[in-house]
Amino acid sequence: MSQGVLAVEQKRMTPLDLARKAKSGFVQLWKRYPSAAVALIIIVVVLFGVIFAELLTPFEPNDRYGTRLGDLMEPAKAKYGDHTHILGTDQLTRDVFTRVLHGGRVSLIVGLVAPTLGIAVGAMVGITGAYFGGYVDLILQRITDTLMAIPTLVLAMAITITFGFNVWIVIIALAVGISPYASRLLRSHVLVIRNAQYVEASKAMGATHLRVIFRHLVPNSWAPWIVLNAVNIGNAIVTEASLSYLGIGIAPPTSTWGNLLINVTTYWRDSPHLVLAPGLAITIVVLCSNMFGDAIRDMLDPRLRGAD
Repeated sequence: MSQGVLAVEQKRMTPLDLARKAKSGFVQLWKRYPSAAVALIIIVVVLFGVIFAELLTPFEPNDRYGTRLGDLMEPAKAKYGDHTHILGTDQLTRDVFTRVLHGGRVSLIVGLVAPTLGIAVGAMVGITGAYFGGYVDLILQRITDTLMAIPTLVLAMAITITFGFNVWIVIIALAVGISPYASRLLRSHVLVIRNAQYVEASKAMGATHLRVIFRHLVPNSWAPWIVLNAVNIGNAIVTEASLSYLGIGIAPPTSTWGNLLINVTTYWRDSPHLVLAPGLAITIVVLCSNMFGDAIRDMLDPRLRGAD
């Protein structure tokens, strides 16, 4: 018994072991896909900035500072001392840099949570239908076809207009739009592996349906699951920004990269930073997430291993 406990203790990874494993994985990523490694670094830097926004800027995202529209490097005095507006101020004299950081916090939460939730639900629907087949699969796939017939943005618009304009409604709306595509992809994957020998052996040993699904089918579907999640982060951020720009997404005064673009296009000539700051933030994060997602897809595809 004591030897078994010692064996379990030896298998436990310490934080130092996890750090070494992460470093090794990053080195391999850098050697095979240097552009994806650079994209990952940029994403980590952006995450650090939006998480620790209060350490990077002394201003509040919704406070007005009485400076003129678009003033760059103009000092904000009073209780904020002589701190300057790095990216200037908006039409309501709020600090743009602060609002971009805080808006990124909300946009990245949506971009990370919505695909994870939507893909989890869609994957379970697809896996369940593929495993049981028959009328169960028929009904689930007709529901999936109905959702896929509606454009993702239109479906998200309908949900937000009906239920409200807050963060969680937007997350659910985007998750509903993503889920049918995840269902279709994971269903096709499970149709290939559901008759594998290890699945048949598990059934022969008396395993329940739930055990077969969660012990064999789900773990062997992680590769497409992870890839789909990685490539949909950028799509979720863009869709959220589109909803916010149209005025039917997350409502102000909560900042997001999308609603920072509301009513600022009229200031494009005199104060282009109002459009460029959130626009470039969206572009950079979406581009980096797509590059990283493509690299993850290639790394997890057995047909491409060792190709380069």
